[in-house]
Amino acid sequence: MNHGPQRLFLGSAGLGALPAWIASLPTMPSRAALIPTAANPLPSAPYVRAAADLLEAEGMAVDRLDLEHAAPVDVQRVLDRVQVVFVAGGYALFLLQHVRRSGFDRLAAEAVRAGSLAYIGFSAGAALAGPDLSPLHDEDDPGAVTSTAGLGLVPFAVLAHRNWGRAARHDRLAADPDRPCPRVSINDDQAITVTDSHWQIQPSPAYRPPTAPPPPSRPR
Repeated sequence: MNHGPQRLFLGSAGLGALPAWIASLPTMPSRAALIPTAANPLPSAPYVRAAADLLEAEGMAVDRLDLEHAAPVDVQRVLDRVQVVFVAGGYALFLLQHVRRSGFDRLAAEAVRAGSLAYIGFSAGAALAGPDLSPLHDEDDPGAVTSTAGLGLVPFAVLAHRNWGRAARHDRLAADPDRPCPRVSINDDQAITVTDSHWQIQPSPAYRPPTAPPPPSRPR
């Protein structure tokens, strides 16, 4: 991918707008890194497989990069050969712990800011792009961190899954005068697209793979 403005796609759950966003990138990416780490403590995370399927359907080879078991040299090796990184959701502080330990925070943020790496994040992965992950603290989260500072790629914290009965809490967090940064709440069928310092919320419903064209009929 050519260097230029940073480009991010920050979602809640729906992948529907992602193919068009990928197609809008200056150069069509051929390889992506998928970060499943936030989902590691969960018994099941089918959305990680769904993310891989979509990236592959868009013509990309997918490198799975689990930050829980990666050293900085591993992260650098993968990021050097991909044009897109997809950070899946799950436990936000567990993700943040291994983002820092692996050096992903420094290595990925530098590449995204330079415009050489496009960033896709969902749920915890979307929040990671912001300045602070404190609103995503969960008592069940096994992550151990001394600071909840995120990557700081965008100036706001993404609050995902508004439609899960979280609207009142999200609004309260957004209105908190002591909040460390602005907070943006989105439903599962919405996403935030970012180009440089400009961002917008757009519809992103559940992804439905394109249907294959019917086989050509045989001449009779």
